[in-house]
Amino acid sequence: MSHDYDVIVIGAGHNGLTAAAYLARAGKRVVVLEASPTSGGMLGTNPIFPSAPDHLINEGGIQASMFRSTTIVDDLQLGRHGLRQIIADPFHVHLDVDGSSLAFWRDPRRTAEELKRFSHKDAAAYLEFANQCDALMDLALPFMKGHPTRPSGRALLNSIPVLARRRKELRPLVDFLTRSHAEIITERFDTPILQAALASMPPFCWMTQDGTGWALIYIAMCHRLNSSRMAGGSGQLPASIQRSFEASGGKVQLSARVSELLLDGERISGVRLEGGEVLRAPYVLASCSPKLTLTELLPRGVLEDTMQRRADAIPVDVVEAASLKIDVALDGQLTLPRHQAWRAAHLPGDTLNLREPIVAWQTFDEHIRAWEDTIAGRWPDPICGIGIIPTALDPSQAPAGKDTFWYWSGITPAHPREPWKDVRDKIGDRALDAAAEIYEGLDSMVIERRVFNIPDLETRFNVPGGNVYHVDPAAMRMGPLRPASGFGSYHTPVPGLFLSGAGTHPTGGISGIPGQQSAKWLLKKMRKESGGGVVARAKDLSRTSK
Repeated sequence: MSHDYDVIVIGAGHNGLTAAAYLARAGKRVVVLEASPTSGGMLGTNPIFPSAPDHLINEGGIQASMFRSTTIVDDLQLGRHGLRQIIADPFHVHLDVDGSSLAFWRDPRRTAEELKRFSHKDAAAYLEFANQCDALMDLALPFMKGHPTRPSGRALLNSIPVLARRRKELRPLVDFLTRSHAEIITERFDTPILQAALASMPPFCWMTQDGTGWALIYIAMCHRLNSSRMAGGSGQLPASIQRSFEASGGKVQLSARVSELLLDGERISGVRLEGGEVLRAPYVLASCSPKLTLTELLPRGVLEDTMQRRADAIPVDVVEAASLKIDVALDGQLTLPRHQAWRAAHLPGDTLNLREPIVAWQTFDEHIRAWEDTIAGRWPDPICGIGIIPTALDPSQAPAGKDTFWYWSGITPAHPREPWKDVRDKIGDRALDAAAEIYEGLDSMVIERRVFNIPDLETRFNVPGGNVYHVDPAAMRMGPLRPASGFGSYHTPVPGLFLSGAGTHPTGGISGIPGQQSAKWLLKKMRKESGGGVVARAKDLSRTSK
């Protein structure tokens, strides 16, 4: 059979494009097929409002940390292709109703200094916590950046002296893996604003349940790596990767929804598009939802019965929580006068502009109640979320003197008693009315807004259950178990079919690691199947490093 390409990649999000770029730089003929009319996936930055065409909206993720640990920028020469990162330090600020605030800086000592205004005891406890988290990162980062079932020998050897040197700090590791998010917070800290902040960063799973404490690794990651946003909007990351890919001869085809994976005998042979067009390739790398790939695109009966049952059981709504995403175009600039004044009065010399960082404001108890409501199928009141003014750090995303507003909550019901179509406006009002108590002008300068929940996210981003992580972010769905046992090594039991994207190791979010690692694994498999030896391997590595 003649082939149109060496590899077909499904999905032009940043992971699919990253994988495609590595493959193209290794000399492979690659096409990326994207169902949407625009590339970028959940990192797309687009003018979505007809009445505000010059306001650029970050449709999904916005702030990167894990990405900063990778070699992707250098490997793909993204600086040459237009990528510029803007450091976001502090990476989070929590606000209280009394006007006070607590900033979380890359340097935890700065956060501890601010904490001393509330509690010297908790300031010291936070430094101890940050040090323990940093020791955890020494072990976690090499694993997260590598292959989930075949970690590098060098990484394993390097972990031995870390275990010896930092064994005292690593003793609480078991707590992070076995105890609840809420329990770790309340056992260690007493200060309400600190407890509230740690509850909001980030809300992955029902925080009172055992085994959810691992979510606090996010804070360790931000302290270790710093956080950044992309100049021009999140979409500039996938755009720069796409330019790198195309410079290596790759092709991106938009409005090209894959309807079926094709096989020649037991092996993948290509794809059929929704319009009937057939593209042939001996390898397909699917960076879309693995559940979609394995249960809808792959014909039933191809997988052995046990593996098919595992694919069918890949969880997308088992944690019972869903995302609420609100985007707003504004005819002016937002301010936070009450909280800005408090910092000026109580933190001499402070220059932080509260318009710039991620901001949250709900209490610890409100987070607990929101999770209880969510699990019960009730819409929380208040809704616990975070707000960002993207145009504060990067004014290029809107006309001069005007803002965009980005709001997200991960604590809304996946199976609500009241259907989304009946409550969309009410829930949008509830979230933005609460945010307007923090952001002055949010209730008076709205040009247009968009309120998304499960059905909208499912349609816009082609993800079952509207799950922005592709697979529920539960502790037992990480590493070699992501997305399911037997599918956690990027390859599948179907020869020629590979998985990538947020539903594979290490997880969702902005990192590019699933794309990078799946491409490297695919290249290794291609060399093995073609009988290539040392010369072929050296040639591939030379191309990918140029």
